[in-house]
Amino acid sequence: MPSPVPFRKVRKQLEDAGWQLDRVTGSHHIFVKLSHRNIIVPVHRNKVKWVYARQIEKELEEEGREG
Repeated sequence: MPSPVPFRKVRKQLEDAGWQLDRVTGSHHIFVKLSHRNIIVPVHRNKVKWVYARQIEKELEEEGREG
């Protein structure tokens, strides 16, 4: 099973793609971008499970293809 990903890496990927951290509710970090649905990132001990990091990566790739 792959290792968790540091939250700072996931946050940088999102911010580089134009997303902003809007708020933190418990362990959920909510990122927003105009005309897109929110991305919710569960963070525990400053780590993101690899499966969530991969989902975010795929979403950013699709967003890049759409323009």
